[in-house]
Amino acid sequence: MTTESEAHPVPNPDDDLLRKALAKAVAGLTGSGRLDVVEVAADGVTSFKIIRDDHGVPRGRRWHTQWIDLAQEHGAQEHGAQERGAVLRAADIDPDGDAVLVFSSPGGSRAEQAFEWLRSARPDAPALRVDDSVATVVTEVLRTDPLTRSYDLVVLRPRTDGSLELATVPLFPVQARPGATTTLPLHCERGGPNGTAFAVVTWQGHEPLLLSVESAALPPGSYEVTAELRRPGRVRFSGLPPLSADPRGWAALIAEVPPRLPLRPSGAGHLICAIEVCGVEEKVAERVGRARQVVSTLSNRPGLAVSVVAYGAHSFDRSVKDPRVEVRAWRVDVATAQGVLDELEDRGPITAGYPYHPHAAQLEDMLATVDRRLAADPASPVALLTIGDRPPHPPRIDSSRVLPCPHRHDWRATVTRLEQTWNVVFGAVVDHQAGGPLPRVWQRLGSAALANFDALDIRGLTSGLGLTSDPVPVPFPLIDVE
Repeated sequence: MTTESEAHPVPNPDDDLLRKALAKAVAGLTGSGRLDVVEVAADGVTSFKIIRDDHGVPRGRRWHTQWIDLAQEHGAQEHGAQERGAVLRAADIDPDGDAVLVFSSPGGSRAEQAFEWLRSARPDAPALRVDDSVATVVTEVLRTDPLTRSYDLVVLRPRTDGSLELATVPLFPVQARPGATTTLPLHCERGGPNGTAFAVVTWQGHEPLLLSVESAALPPGSYEVTAELRRPGRVRFSGLPPLSADPRGWAALIAEVPPRLPLRPSGAGHLICAIEVCGVEEKVAERVGRARQVVSTLSNRPGLAVSVVAYGAHSFDRSVKDPRVEVRAWRVDVATAQGVLDELEDRGPITAGYPYHPHAAQLEDMLATVDRRLAADPASPVALLTIGDRPPHPPRIDSSRVLPCPHRHDWRATVTRLEQTWNVVFGAVVDHQAGGPLPRVWQRLGSAALANFDALDIRGLTSGLGLTSDPVPVPFPLIDVE
């Protein structure tokens, strides 16, 4: 006959106390601490080791030792000092950490004795008798633990000059609990073969730590994305095609970030080809030929305006007139620009025979000339393609031993003004010898697209300048896109 109490068991109040005790102990865990939860049951001793990982997520591991194994360890079936030592070793309680002791056995002298040994070894630890499965309660507590670190989503923010800034946006603050949601408006470009990555990070000081990465090949466009905190360490995104785990690490993801978004190809645009025309005749012809290749590639681009600027080297011989930067054509069509380039190649080096400076060119004067022209004719978008190899003259005497510019033009200040005032995009084709560091000036002048004479990718160059529609893979979603 079944009694009413057997049909409807009375809940053990210690079951709820166990949840509260575990939740409190887990909440008190620090980055280096450990919590031991030891369960004594009819089948043996189970020890749960709980720590927080680098992201503050509580992680648990479980070890179970049966009574028969404990008996075999000390070589006797009866209770005694040896069995007590075996039980304590099986429990493996960190003397410097927190502990919770749980008795879930329906009875039995061996289990009762083992529980008393554990209580005497750790009299400071909560000791509870429960009916629930301890493993179930531990799992529940770990899954519902509030965040101890904030979670952010990695994004890219376009600057006004078209360059991309790596940034993060908040998803969930400290103390957020599972079930919390955050909705964000995001824009996605083509993500390349690996797709667009939705990377969640926590922070260790000022350094981001990659918590999770999921990706998908998303059609370019705008998305209303909702992030849901499923449990500590797990964020689910909706409002997107299905995402899958992404094996890329932080370094691999960052390496795929382009320096800038290409300008959107449109019916208009302005390409300025600035060509260094000092040096040996063969080298000058090669530079002009590279400009012709780029312009020819863009022959089908509707509405494209092309300018051709030639610059040489300063002469510091007072008996020889210093050659000036030549604007050979300004905002002409592609066919006219090709004719101007033919004339420039036929003429050869403009400084041939001059006692010009052997180790620098009028780069700084060329940039100043372009700046003046754009001030009078600021039509945009503008791409400046510089083709050469010599460095500029500094505005004043410095450690480079290159004579300063006679006009005191400062190339760094002019590049900054071109970027910030006229939103110029910079590309360069430079004859740089492999093995040595690339001079900073060419890093700046080739910030959107940089190529070497020996390995010239015309399509990649024009794409980086925003003059063709070849997409540039962008690994992260974009924020604050107008």
